[in-house]
Amino acid sequence: MRLIKENTQRFESFHKSLQYFTKNSETKGDLRLISFEDHRTQNQILEKYSFFIQNISSFQRKIQNAKNLLEIHTVTKDFVKRIINSKEVELFIFNENNRHLIPINKEANPVHINSVNKAYKDGILDWIFETKKATIIPDLSSYTINGSKINQIIFPVYDSRSNFGVLSVYSSLVKIQEDSIENKAIQIILGIVVPIIISLRQKNSINKLYQELQVYQSKIQNDFDTYAIGNLAEGILEEIGEPLQVILSLSELIETDYQNVDKEITQKIKKQVGKVNELTNRLTKFASLNKPKNSAVQPCYINKIVKEFRNIINMTLQNLGLDCELDLEDNLPPILADANEIKQMLTSIFSLLKSVSKNGGGFIIQTKLIKEKVVLSVFTTETIGNDAKTNVTVNLINELMKKNEGVAEISSLPLKGTIIHLIFPLKRKLAL
Repeated sequence: MRLIKENTQRFESFHKSLQYFTKNSETKGDLRLISFEDHRTQNQILEKYSFFIQNISSFQRKIQNAKNLLEIHTVTKDFVKRIINSKEVELFIFNENNRHLIPINKEANPVHINSVNKAYKDGILDWIFETKKATIIPDLSSYTINGSKINQIIFPVYDSRSNFGVLSVYSSLVKIQEDSIENKAIQIILGIVVPIIISLRQKNSINKLYQELQVYQSKIQNDFDTYAIGNLAEGILEEIGEPLQVILSLSELIETDYQNVDKEITQKIKKQVGKVNELTNRLTKFASLNKPKNSAVQPCYINKIVKEFRNIINMTLQNLGLDCELDLEDNLPPILADANEIKQMLTSIFSLLKSVSKNGGGFIIQTKLIKEKVVLSVFTTETIGNDAKTNVTVNLINELMKKNEGVAEISSLPLKGTIIHLIFPLKRKLAL
């Protein structure tokens, strides 16, 4: 009888057991053992980072050659989409008052714009800037029983002094690690892009200032003619009164002395004279708007000024096919301000809205008392432009509000229209 013994012990493959020595980083020159698997992993990591650095270098070259914000947006969007599978990529920066976030891409999706500004209004962005971390916000419009199909990833953009804006990405990602290569890559490209955007914005600001300077120079050159025309118009208004009275008196005389004359004719004459007289009275009352004189700060009722202004522009509204609704809070207390400057601001606002309004459109003028401040608001669904003439008008309104110790807030966004708030304090500083 023969006994056969089977050995079931397993040994590691010979090539896997092989190891090699490599020099340690210490000065002693000690050797340490590295397996082939670790070596292959390190090579893969090195290859991955080499590819990443090449892409960053390529991105930097393209950004440096970009000539405007649109090219910067295009390059940034393409690079971000290489890092993260994205549907939309938009870079937003704060406006001058830090009240709204404006996309550098002028053709950005209005829904995307509103979602970012809503997050800012709701305080979500404040928390993101405080933590200085990328945050994922689920898109509720695409939310299903299995979760959100699309998420909004917001990366804060900031420097050591202030918050600059956000990078908003619509993606299917549900998580992004702070120490992930994707997050670090986006932080690097934001560090490259932001200084260039700041530089371009400063150049654009200088160009706008130059355009405004030209507009102001043009206005100054025409000031004398405008002043002369204003004086002439005021003199004509004063002289019109006497002929109107003569026409009215003669009409009454004709009715009395000539019984055969149709009274309907004289009544029509009286009616037309009454219209002209009413119009001249309005213009004479409003003429102080164009008179150069010292500031007259005194108690004035904002509702009364708005109603007078509404009567003045009534004919223009009818000719343009526009509507102006008044929503005035009753029993508003008087404010200390220059009534003529308030009229001038209303006239400037009307000129802005008139240039963008279409036949059948309109706007609402509202007054409210909010926390010891009287707020005069104008609402319209139209969006005002951003040209030199508009900027000059907006600057004029801001300066007049500063003179009255108030604040002007002007917001104009797609899908939301234009909202203008003129905020007057009930209590003003005592000038000694």
